[in-house]
Amino acid sequence: MILSSNDDSRRATPLLKAALGAVLVCSLIEAPFEVAAAANGVQAVAVVCSKLLLALLVFFACGRAPLARLIALFVCGASVFAVVPALPGEFRYDPIAFVLSTAECVLKSLAIFALLRDTGLATWGRWQRS
Repeated sequence: MILSSNDDSRRATPLLKAALGAVLVCSLIEAPFEVAAAANGVQAVAVVCSKLLLALLVFFACGRAPLARLIALFVCGASVFAVVPALPGEFRYDPIAFVLSTAECVLKSLAIFALLRDTGLATWGRWQRS
């Protein structure tokens, strides 16, 4: 089964654990700013739920769940592609948000590198066969 395996080769490396942990910590540091910027209570709840989902994803990706690693790879990649084009505007209008977003992009890029190094295309092939 793809979500649970006792294969030792699927253990997360220390680099992967550190990178994903740093992404989670950065996301939790940003959470109060995102909640404060929420227009209403529904958006604030959505921010909190997204942080909980990210924490679960990191937990499973640091375990032996290759599917969670593929999802984490997608989430980090999509986030970097979404945030990087907005960095020049943030630099002009909100330097604090620029610093936080830049740190987030750097950490997620490191996580992408660690996920590709640790998981790579072998997981994709195993996932397609299962």
